[in-house]
Amino acid sequence: MNIQITAMKKDGKKALFILLATLILITIVEAVTSITVTGSWSLSIGQADLTGGAGSELTSPYTSATDEATLGVSGTLGNSWIISVMRIDTTWYEDFRLRVKRTNNGTSGSGSYSGGTTFLTLTTTDQTFMTGAGNRTGFTLQFRLAGVSTAIPAESYSTTIRYTIVQTS
Repeated sequence: MNIQITAMKKDGKKALFILLATLILITIVEAVTSITVTGSWSLSIGQADLTGGAGSELTSPYTSATDEATLGVSGTLGNSWIISVMRIDTTWYEDFRLRVKRTNNGTSGSGSYSGGTTFLTLTTTDQTFMTGAGNRTGFTLQFRLAGVSTAIPAESYSTTIRYTIVQTS
């Protein structure tokens, strides 16, 4: 730090430019951490889902394939991160319980990671899903829907899962 102050006195313009360039670089580094999620799950429930024919209850829960969606983290420069999830309802029934979990350890990258391996019930507020450090892609995700019943009006219901990544160091 003392060296920079001495240099500033000799040539204030150069020292100021170096300081500004460093601040801009820090801002860019924080902005490059990103998350990519691809995939969706569509479920059609009908007469075939009745447990015992007409007048019986629906089979529940419904579970997607283990690789229904894929998640990746990149641009971290080795820094730590937290991924949170929440549900953003379009048309949703309050008794439905949608859950998500990570089903593998990713397929590429050298980042570390933890959490997300048990079903997390999604709510309309952010919850921590998993944490890690560095880049890692190819995480597969599975979904589960519970709370489905013949007592619920037959309509088309939909929600969106929002994944948010926050760099922590």
